[in-house]
Amino acid sequence: MLLLSLGTAKGRGADPGVLPPVPVSGLAGVTFQTADLASLRRFYGVGAGFAEAPSGQFGTRFIVGKGQWIEFLAVGNSSWQRRLHHVTLSASNLEDVERALAARGVLAKWVISDTRPRALQFQDPAGNLIQVADPWHAPATPAAAPFSEHLQHFGFAVDRQQAEDEISFYRDRLGWPEVVRIDDPNGRTSLVKFRLPGQGRELIELIFFEPPLNKWAAGAFDHVNFEVGDIDAAYLALRRGGIATENKDRPTVNGERLWAINLNDPELTRVEIQALTPANAPIGTVSTVGPGIERPLFDGVTLTGWEGNTENWRVEDGAIVAGALNRRQPYNEFLATTEDFGDFDLRLQYKVEGTGGFVNGGIQFWSQRVPRSYEVSGFQADLGSDTDGNLYDESRRNRNLMAVPEEVRKRVLKPGSWNDYRIRAEGAHIQIWLNGVLTVDYTERDSGIEHRGKFALQIHGGANTKVSYRSFDLRPTGPSNPGAGESRP
Repeated sequence: MLLLSLGTAKGRGADPGVLPPVPVSGLAGVTFQTADLASLRRFYGVGAGFAEAPSGQFGTRFIVGKGQWIEFLAVGNSSWQRRLHHVTLSASNLEDVERALAARGVLAKWVISDTRPRALQFQDPAGNLIQVADPWHAPATPAAAPFSEHLQHFGFAVDRQQAEDEISFYRDRLGWPEVVRIDDPNGRTSLVKFRLPGQGRELIELIFFEPPLNKWAAGAFDHVNFEVGDIDAAYLALRRGGIATENKDRPTVNGERLWAINLNDPELTRVEIQALTPANAPIGTVSTVGPGIERPLFDGVTLTGWEGNTENWRVEDGAIVAGALNRRQPYNEFLATTEDFGDFDLRLQYKVEGTGGFVNGGIQFWSQRVPRSYEVSGFQADLGSDTDGNLYDESRRNRNLMAVPEEVRKRVLKPGSWNDYRIRAEGAHIQIWLNGVLTVDYTERDSGIEHRGKFALQIHGGANTKVSYRSFDLRPTGPSNPGAGESRP
């Protein structure tokens, strides 16, 4: 039974007239031990799309969003049952946190090492380690396409015999309000959530268990939770990454009436993905995933739904790739969809590399193959060789319909790295965004040009070139909207 819903808690924390909440600013990261770092790199790096940053001599971090991470410390064996090592919270003033903990009788010590900044460390009554550190700033990394940019909460497994001490510690001593409580069918508390101070509204979750705690239960209870805005888009991204299956991992409405996906990483830690807007559908409802689209444009593993020269076009690390840097691409080649599409909104990433000629590619849309030719005719979102962000008419009018000013391209382009492309075509209206900046806002005046056709990916001939395309997200169109975080040049 859900006794208290998220955001409705009042008066459940420490009395603000006595002591204010311990002044942390939110959740920074969660640290686990691992004996198989390679498999976790495949899961969190390739599969989930998180960029990686080193963390000391024996660890690595996967960057979730601004100032957040999930971390793994390599150990020599896998004999332990509990992988969770500690959780890190952020605070703008560690001395204020130290004074606040001391005022509540919470023993904290300073933790300092050669590879990490100083942090305060303390334990809850169940022995769970919590560190508080200065806000972390992610290093400059190659562009990535994570399915989520917000680590929303983490879970601690707690022996039921310690339930009251744990609840009192977080709610009454630390002053963090209780916002969710769930009872089991026998009326016993099975789960409690506390909201951390800070704008991210992150949570600590306690899950109570009957001993002993085996490694499967530890993985389920000591979990991480990622927030997403669009659960279907997250599901498609995870499928492209190869870590969500077509049927078993489809989004469902959970007991808190949220659209959610539950996965397990290679070492059994539960990975929750949730859209925090309450769902109107009944509990257990399964999402159809992508209204109007029978399947993803690219499944991340095969070229199903595409046709072309598969001796050149292939799938590598979740991307569609053509060409190579050690040989010359002899002529233009296109990999085209087997289906035609009408109005659409497509987001993807591309990378173009090469030397010795016109290093170029493109994303064709509303296009058709030219009979007895290597060419494809139709609109193209151009890329490479100072064409990124342009709208070109391939093998029809053979000219730019709109071109990006050079100073805009230099400002937004990431040469040799992954770049974000968004192409929206609805009726006669075509828009293109390069790395979130609107570069094309074009209306087609020729009523004879059909607003339907194939997508096709191009590798241009005449250079030692390699082009890569990934993270396809194709959706039906609605009212034109550049989208959050996107701007005009």
